[in-house]
Amino acid sequence: MAQHTADKKEHMEAGGKGQGPRSEQDSESNAEHVTHRKNKSKSGGSPPMKPSQIMEEHPEHNPADLGDSEVVHSSTKIEPAQNPRTRDGKVKQMESHIVALARGITELDNDRKRLQAQVRSARSGSWVTKSSRQIREELSSLEAAMRQWAENYSVAEIRALDSLSIEEKDAILERLDGYCAQVDWTTLIEKSPTMADKIPALLMQALLAKDIFGSIFANPFFAFGESKEPSTAHSSQTLSYLYASMLEVNKEEAHIWRSQTLRLLATPPPNSVHNAPLRAKVEAITSELAIEFLAGPVRLLFRHRNDSWAIQRNQELYQLYHTAGELAISLWTQRSFMRCYCMDELPVFRAEHPVMSAHALHRQHGNDAKLDGKNALIIVHPAIVAFGNEYAEHYDLCKVWAKGIIIVDEHA
Repeated sequence: MAQHTADKKEHMEAGGKGQGPRSEQDSESNAEHVTHRKNKSKSGGSPPMKPSQIMEEHPEHNPADLGDSEVVHSSTKIEPAQNPRTRDGKVKQMESHIVALARGITELDNDRKRLQAQVRSARSGSWVTKSSRQIREELSSLEAAMRQWAENYSVAEIRALDSLSIEEKDAILERLDGYCAQVDWTTLIEKSPTMADKIPALLMQALLAKDIFGSIFANPFFAFGESKEPSTAHSSQTLSYLYASMLEVNKEEAHIWRSQTLRLLATPPPNSVHNAPLRAKVEAITSELAIEFLAGPVRLLFRHRNDSWAIQRNQELYQLYHTAGELAISLWTQRSFMRCYCMDELPVFRAEHPVMSAHALHRQHGNDAKLDGKNALIIVHPAIVAFGNEYAEHYDLCKVWAKGIIIVDEHA
């Protein structure tokens, strides 16, 4: 009996030591994000990685505490000695229970941390941190609204654009630099014969995506007219310059400063009837961006009906820009740092790549590799990749908030 008890305890300890560490993916219940681990520097971690490096999930070295093995052992019914085969089966079953227990403990600990952060945010009047699942859903809803708008208001057939000059058509593609691999209209149509009638809607969505994500999501201070990525190339009097300068000193502290600054500006003063100062700026800048977009090459793709039709189209576009602006601010108030990836980062398609997916028009199922290795033709929607977490930690880890949606050159 003593030998049997010792054997069971030995196997239980082996099971506890064999429990694998958990990745950042496990911190989000039922979330599917991609993580990548590097050696973290003292100044705040490695710079953002290109999508080609974001291939596999690498776990963090934070194994769950399995608790006191004696407690588990003492709660187990002691039975007479059994033959080795039966005993091994029970040991394996016990090991699986220990693994499940460890996962449960880690998930409860992550939930506890999140709840505590939310309670602190509620008490201070600041913004509550969003889960990655909620962010993905909101970004997915925005993409669906952009797609629907493009399909509703673009011409229904490619021949409807026959009246345009070749210079006008090429101007559309020139505006899509970084989102379309072709600058020649004739070549583009030749490379997509089976979806030619869908090209106007696809190009309109790509134009909209480039403008919204390039001018609103690219810079946390877009509401102040700073529409490019944070850089010391900005004027020294801008928030973008200040932020970029901080990032060179300490990434964690810089991201905390950016998050807290936007949270304060997005929160109305207590006992005030006035809106937060940042809200008014977001509404104003998104309206300006929508007006500029309507005046661009996208107008060449519009179907024409009547004035009321055009008014409805424009009103829906203003709402799209405003929704995008509010969402972008809510994401920039998080401690995570996000980047948008388009043609430069996603030039070649791979079905199993974690940051890209083929457009539904390709009718690709699962990890079908028929398009693998072929060039991207149009980026209909960029990939949104976030680095770090709500505790201003692990900026050498990343997670995919939205996959890039790609029209692939099937005839390459």
